[in-house]
Amino acid sequence: MKVLLSLLLVSAGISLAQTPASPVNIDLGIGGGVSQPVGSLGDITNTGWNAGARARISGLIPLHLLASATYNRLPFKSSSDSHTACLLGAWVELPIPLVIVRPYLGSDGLVSVVSSTATPGSVTREGFGIGGGVMFSAPFLGNIDASLKYQMFNVVGKVSNEDTISQVAATLSLMFPLL
Repeated sequence: MKVLLSLLLVSAGISLAQTPASPVNIDLGIGGGVSQPVGSLGDITNTGWNAGARARISGLIPLHLLASATYNRLPFKSSSDSHTACLLGAWVELPIPLVIVRPYLGSDGLVSVVSSTATPGSVTREGFGIGGGVMFSAPFLGNIDASLKYQMFNVVGKVSNEDTISQVAATLSLMFPLL
């Protein structure tokens, strides 16, 4: 009887000592997609592609925080060279609670390093984007995140007579939960 009581007390102590699940979730992911230039950028370049990495933190506050690094390449219409942009972004998402899919709306701030394969050098500008997307779980893969964003690369830091450079980016990312 003492052995049974001792085992019961030990198992109860072990179950009480386990820490509860963390309310914070961290996801890391990679992805890529299509970049469609708009405005004056669309006059000189064709549809291109993007690839990058992202990290999402959720559970701290009702909003999700996301950081991303993306490389965009848009081929020029008149030559074999390309317009390129490296974007570093900080994104704030407002999740819309649903059961099977998890849609969201968001806005981000961007630091853009814009260059061309035709000429040496680059310029750094600041911009912003707006958009949304949807996340859903894929068994054995992780989470799939499909997003659509309108991004303006050079809202801040433009020189006189510099056109605003914009694109619409559709990206599909595979996200892996860390926490």
